[in-house]
Formats: sequence, C-alpha cells, structure tokens
Amino acid sequence: MTLKGKRISVAFPDTVLEEHDSLREKTVKLGQLARACSIFGVDSVQVFHDPRGGGEAALIRRVLEYLETPQYLRRRLFPLDESLKYAGLLPPLRIPSHKPKVAVASLHPGEFREGAVLDDGVTVDVGLETPLALSQRVAAKRRLTVKITSTTPLQGTPANRSQTGEYWGYTVEERGLEELLSDPRFGLKIATSRLGDPLEVCLAELGGRVSASASTMLLFGSPSRGLLDMARDLRKRVGFVVNLYPEQHVVTVRTEEAIASALYLLEILNASQNTKV
Repeated sequence: MTLKGKRISVAFPDTVLEEHDSLREKTVKLGQLARACSIFGVDSVQVFHDPRGGGEAALIRRVLEYLETPQYLRRRLFPLDESLKYAGLLPPLRIPSHKPKVAVASLHPGEFREGAVLDDGVTVDVGLETPLALSQRVAAKRRLTVKITSTTPLQGTPANRSQTGEYWGYTVEERGLEELLSDPRFGLKIATSRLGDPLEVCLAELGGRVSASASTMLLFGSPSRGLLDMARDLRKRVGFVVNLYPEQHVVTVRTEEAIASALYLLEILNASQNTKV
C-alpha cells in the first residue's frame, strides 16, 4: 500500500478502450494504466460495466493481470492467448513482488516471493532453480504468496501480501457501477468529471478527507461518456465530484492521464496534511 498504509482503488468502465481500434493500441493504453497504478501503489483496479458500450472487460483484466504477474510466472499462469499478443512489448512494472531469479543460497528466511502452486499442491515454483516445499497442501495451479521459512531445504508457508510490508501489486475485479458506489470498503469515493467542482473550490476539504480516510476509491468515466451520464445521482453517492483540469487546453483528457493526475493529487494532499500535524 501507499499513502502511509491507506488503501487506494481505481475504478473505470469496460469501455475505456473504445477510442482505439487495434489490439496493439489497446495494449499500450493498458500498459500505461498499469504503470500509473503501480507507481502510486494502487491496491485494486475495479472495472465496471458500461451498458451503452461494447465493453472489453475480459481483455482489460487479462492484460492488467498479466503485467502485474512476475515475469518468471507468466508462462506457467498464462497460456498462449491472442489477447496477450503485444503484452510482451510493454515495459515491466518492476514492483517489489517482481523478484529476480537468484541462487537459493542467497535467500534468507523471512523473505517473501510470488509463486505458482504445482500439480501436487505442496510445491511452488517461485522462480528459483528448485521448487519450494509448502508447510501445508493448497489448491494446485494457482498463484500464491509465500514466506520462506528455510533455505536448506527450501521451504515456506502461504502468506498474505499485506504481510510483506511492501507494495506487492494490484488486484483486478469486475464489478457493476451500482455495486461500486455502494461498496462499504471505501470510506471516501472521489469521482472525476469535466462537469465536477473545480479543484480550488474543494481542495481544502478534499485534503482533510483524504488524510482522514483509510481507504479511497477514485472513479473515472469513459472517453465518450462521463460518470454523471452513467449515474445521475452520482453527487449523492460519492464524497466529491472533481474537475481535475478546470483550465484544460485540450479537447479531451485521456483516462490514463486523468488517473495519473488524480493519484498524484492524493499523494500531494496527504503529504500536505501530514506536514500540518
């Protein structure tokens, strides 16, 4: 997690790719979204359905999950798929969970690694020359975070990514917009819209709410349809509807640009509030 342990989520519609025709362009955009989320330590990406568009939730989820997966596990967890044709061209995220391949002798008990559980349910491929033996049987053929308990022999135990003490990547969920707006897990919901309140109007209150909230969700519209078109009662359902670019000098602001700006704004607001304490 980032922002001093706060939980951060980003939500956007499954029509976020609608302005692009080719798979390559769509993949590049998803790579930019993944980079922005990783830079700022987003915990979860929520993809919600836009009923008026031809959504591509499956493609969005697959590419984002592929990029978030350590490179040494990708071939095992992602069979050949046309939707991933261009994913290998994208720059790696290089987040803390993407550990390099090293010799077992260089490891230390207490370290964490991502792995894929093998068919027997008791050994895990963690990107080393030898698989890790688990302390208990788990479901086979799935991804698992493990904590190394011994290096001779190589053994470990299943762990929760929150135990790592580092940013360990994002998860991807497919949700409905109504479900997201009612989600009690997020104490603060901030929607972005060109029809929202200019930053200077709500900046002071927004800073206080961001600092006080343990979990924040940022919501974004599609290239052709804003959130206020998708949910007419939006202002009653979220804490803020903000126009991030009240003096924008371009016709449209792309989703990847808005997400990066909004996440940076959260960092700045949280930092400025902490300096006042």
